[in-house]
Amino acid sequence: MKDWGELSETFEKIHKKAILKELNNESEAQTRFDIIDRVIREILQYVHGQISVEPHTEGVRNGFIDYILLASEYKIIVEAKKIGASFPSPTRRKKLKLTGTILGQGEISEAISQAESYARNIDADIVMVTNGECWCYYPLTTSSRNSIYASLLFPFENFDDAETLYNIFSVNNVENHSLKSITTDNDVILNNKLIDTLNNSDYRLGRNNIADHIMPGIDYALLSDNLLRNSEVLNRCYVSTDSRVKFDTTLQMHLSQYKPNLILPAKKVKRGNSKDDLFKQIDITTNTNSNPVTLLIGSVGSGKSTYLKYFELVKSKELLKEKKAHWIYIDLEEIGIDGNPREFIYNSLNNYLLKDNKENPTDYESLIGPAYAKEIEALSRGPYAMLKKNKEKFEEKIIELIDSDYKKVEPYVNKVYKYLSSKQLCVIVIDNVDLFENEELEKRVFSEATSISKSIKCSTIVSIRDTTFIKHKNNSIFNAYELKKFWINPPSFREVLSKRLIYAQHLLKGKSADVEINNGITIKVDDLSLFFSIVQKSVLNENNGKFLEYLSDRNPRKGLHLIQNFLTSGHIQADKAIRNYIEGEANFTFPYHELFKGSVLGQWKYYKETRAEAINIFESNLGSSSLQLVRLYILQFLHSRSKIGLSEVLLTDIRDVISQIGISIDSIKSIIKTLVNHSLIHSNEEHLEDPSYYITLSGGYYIAFLSNLMVYTESVMLDTNIYDNDKFEELTDLTNQIEYERDILERMKIRKNRMIVFLEYLIIIENNILNNPELEKLKSITQIKEKITKEFDKAISRIEYRNKKSC
Repeated sequence: MKDWGELSETFEKIHKKAILKELNNESEAQTRFDIIDRVIREILQYVHGQISVEPHTEGVRNGFIDYILLASEYKIIVEAKKIGASFPSPTRRKKLKLTGTILGQGEISEAISQAESYARNIDADIVMVTNGECWCYYPLTTSSRNSIYASLLFPFENFDDAETLYNIFSVNNVENHSLKSITTDNDVILNNKLIDTLNNSDYRLGRNNIADHIMPGIDYALLSDNLLRNSEVLNRCYVSTDSRVKFDTTLQMHLSQYKPNLILPAKKVKRGNSKDDLFKQIDITTNTNSNPVTLLIGSVGSGKSTYLKYFELVKSKELLKEKKAHWIYIDLEEIGIDGNPREFIYNSLNNYLLKDNKENPTDYESLIGPAYAKEIEALSRGPYAMLKKNKEKFEEKIIELIDSDYKKVEPYVNKVYKYLSSKQLCVIVIDNVDLFENEELEKRVFSEATSISKSIKCSTIVSIRDTTFIKHKNNSIFNAYELKKFWINPPSFREVLSKRLIYAQHLLKGKSADVEINNGITIKVDDLSLFFSIVQKSVLNENNGKFLEYLSDRNPRKGLHLIQNFLTSGHIQADKAIRNYIEGEANFTFPYHELFKGSVLGQWKYYKETRAEAINIFESNLGSSSLQLVRLYILQFLHSRSKIGLSEVLLTDIRDVISQIGISIDSIKSIIKTLVNHSLIHSNEEHLEDPSYYITLSGGYYIAFLSNLMVYTESVMLDTNIYDNDKFEELTDLTNQIEYERDILERMKIRKNRMIVFLEYLIIIENNILNNPELEKLKSITQIKEKITKEFDKAISRIEYRNKKSC
């Protein structure tokens, strides 16, 4: 959204039109088109869905309203008259009495009366009348008209008035409660959250009783860094099958393809092939070729780093050995966001030379001496010819020469690698170029990496995200080099989890531990791998497996992080699981609510979005009850499109629907960015002015399942603003009762009542804002309430049954 400074030039253009004399004789429609409409759209920046033009009204006086403007929870009525209409002339007095001699008679009085009548019929907040030159406005109140004063602005006569009009009525400022300065509204509620009423809102549960005993399994099986160092383990855990789903039957939605069209043409890496296209390229590459820069492109979590390590240590190990190729892997993760790419890459190349590369020696005799042979020979013929017979002194001069280059790094690396690449194949692999998501750093890294590798005659493979490639594809840095592109799909999510858990089980096989359970008793666990047997059954079954798969959007890295949270969280009853398993309950699995809380909350007792692994779709954090559910509605809209095969939706289409709630395009973009950052929606076109977005598996899961579940909605409720003070007090009271109630059945009943109060509060908001046929389709809270109420009823019945059985 542009600020006033940026809009001044646009305002000047409108101003020039406004001062043309012929406008005095034009109609209301022409005035509106030439002046008022431009001010509303270009200066105040209202967009399509936020502007209703001349709708019919009902009530005391039927007629037409020139504009209804919607922003946040506010409605503004604008009655437009032609420029020649008799309105007040510029005056030093900025406020005039509504029933006074100036505003209480003539054409402006008639316009005010008409607009106010309209405003009362539709419960508007602000009445405004204008002929383009004079803008007169006041809040609609129940006070006597005789006590109301209207404000007047003359933006084309006084530049300060133009800025005041912008400051009060521009859509972004209205969303940020600028109208409080002219209304009698109570203070805006920005933080009425139940989480803040709890004394121990930041309480940590700590780890579960078995976490410390299974950490070796977690560290070595789930954390990818450890896998990438060991060829045997990497081979054991590597997944050779892709994730291939175009239509998800569970969520009933069409999925956009992983491989964006803008990547084409790019050959797909076939994980399962022993000799894929990259293998073939390395096979035919020689040290004499002028090779293109090779890009390995994939989405976040597609396994680019794992594939490159697998290629080096397993798949192409024999090929690289046969060709005596040097594979120099440079991980940009270590550079840091403020690092110097050129310096880092040169130091990395130098560090490779210092390693003990036994099969491909890079020591002095094998490489350094021969690389400097011409310079040494030149010294012996030239300035140090007389020292040649004195071997010791001559060698000192050689050391000085090499040492001088070595200390400067670049001359040394250039000299040695140019020689090395003339004799053997050298492949420089640059990984994690875009880890820090810094556009300038990405450009510098790619530019330096490619120019350095070209100058020292090495082949180059650069691993980048699809979004990074699309963002830079037309950049001069990319166009400066011949590019060969490979695409890698994400691996099968469940197979990744399965192999990692099996390996963790293998690591703990036969390891024993004394585990203290909650009542202080210690149980002897002879084989800790039993725990991972339970975990496998719990997280890979249909219901729980889909939770991890969908919440992580099939991103194995995110899924493994969720598993790590779960395995160590105090929310899971790990000791109970082990005890039951030892006692013969072989079918024991962790329930869904423990998996959810363990994965999403980790060691925190209560949900806060800033520290949780799940987003709150019932709170948009825009400081307005009317805009509270915009996250939910954007997801709902995209989900409905994906169900009919229209997965990709333009930003303008999203804007046209969602802006009818009264939200600015800037706020829509802000929410979309949040949803993208949390992987609920995605775009391959964010570099475009009007990009398209599609809902991901994760976003579909939120809409179709999570939002309808007790454990999710009750968790996020604590971190949701309650803008109705009475409802907030009622919910606070119920929350306190829950905290102090010790009877499980009574506690569950109070929790149910609290949930009903919360959802009924959201239903009121929903009914107020989704009030036309197009928006009606987005309604969902009533359905959510029905499903969650049934879930509570089942939980209460189970407790009552257990209580009766124990009597």
